[in-house]
Amino acid sequence: MALLDASNAGKIPRTPQGVTPFQKLFGERYPDGAKWWSYMKREVIDPQRHLEPNPKKTEIEDFAALTEEVKQMTLDLGAAQVGIADFNEAITFTDAEDLGHKSVIVFLMPMDFDVMIDIGPKSQEDVHKTYFLLDELATRLATRISAYGYSASVQANRGEIPLPAYGQLAGLGELGKHGSLISPELGSAFRISAVSTDMPLVADGPADFGIDEICTKCHICSRFCPGEAIPAQKVDVNGMLRWQIDTPACHPHFLRLYGCKICLSVCPMNARGDKKAEYKDVAKDIREAKDAPGMLELINSRGDLKMEDFNEKAAKLTPEERELVWWEEPYPLRTANYDGLKD
Repeated sequence: MALLDASNAGKIPRTPQGVTPFQKLFGERYPDGAKWWSYMKREVIDPQRHLEPNPKKTEIEDFAALTEEVKQMTLDLGAAQVGIADFNEAITFTDAEDLGHKSVIVFLMPMDFDVMIDIGPKSQEDVHKTYFLLDELATRLATRISAYGYSASVQANRGEIPLPAYGQLAGLGELGKHGSLISPELGSAFRISAVSTDMPLVADGPADFGIDEICTKCHICSRFCPGEAIPAQKVDVNGMLRWQIDTPACHPHFLRLYGCKICLSVCPMNARGDKKAEYKDVAKDIREAKDAPGMLELINSRGDLKMEDFNEKAAKLTPEERELVWWEEPYPLRTANYDGLKD
């Protein structure tokens, strides 16, 4: 039984968001639709992250019943899956604000699988659309919780907590080898958000779905990762033994491939969830491509990803320009399977 052991967990350093020349190239071809959804999220939803509670607190006698009511409320607002985790101060980012919260409501929203596997501008736009809809849902949920007289905060990307860890702690799935949560119902084709609150809800807790055992034996995401960024073994990360992505190795391919998502697309757990029929085409591509270079060639042949243009501009960057300080250490960005750009 491979449940996340957080007993020795320490606070987590946040992945840096510094603007590298790679990110500038990424921004130059940002799809207009993605810009629109990003603007709506950044300017309309994000300012409402922390809601003031109703000063007239509702007296609640049965928190177990209220927990079920809140979960149904989350589903009614548009979530596909929802679970409750206990808030753990140790499992927060090092720069997180101390909110004094007790519970985390975690929920999932599926992506359009056919769009997700279409690596390119359309897929990137759908990601930003899904994040906006998730955060809009979270804001509405937090508003309803605050109306009971309890504090509530939207925990979107760049919030106080690592969402995949809390997804596992809420019983929604298990952390996969590719570094994201895998759901037994939705596979890897979804996005995640949460609301934390000082309302003492009843936690679902983690569950063993057998996913960790499958990931241990499966190497498909590692085999098709263009950056060779998915290690075969778990490592100790801030007191927790877990799968850990080599972020600097992932970085240039993430930016070149419109947010990539190859690891999520090829994950065979998609076939075990509700995407079994759609995954048949991906399985065919896996057999045809055989490895990461083959998959890159196949993806580029199907759409105008402008990889050659991106590669040409990236090749002109000096080693110094390609270096980024990650977690207070300088890392030259690794460039495996990157035509014309070498380490």
